[in-house]
Amino acid sequence: MKFFIPGAKNAQQAEEVYAATKNVAETTLGGSVTDRRIFAITYQHEGREYRAEVGQLDPRVDETVMVILESNAYLVCTKLRGVLRGAPVLVGHEEVLEITDFE
Repeated sequence: MKFFIPGAKNAQQAEEVYAATKNVAETTLGGSVTDRRIFAITYQHEGREYRAEVGQLDPRVDETVMVILESNAYLVCTKLRGVLRGAPVLVGHEEVLEITDFE
């Protein structure tokens, strides 16, 4: 899958949203975020299996996933959780079962 941001008008806007989201995550969480571009993660949380995929509704918060970042945890970002405001959905490395990167 080629990199995209849901709702972005073009590749430049997608890059701007990605960079801004990454910057907010680093500032808010006080740690570095890798340059890895993640399309989807499948993980287990509190005994249930979830899949967060860019462009799809996140099963835990029922909002469209905009960006998934890799840091000391995986950061599933939606408009209201990590992109425009708020904290992203945190997924621990030990919870992840599968990762699919963008091309």
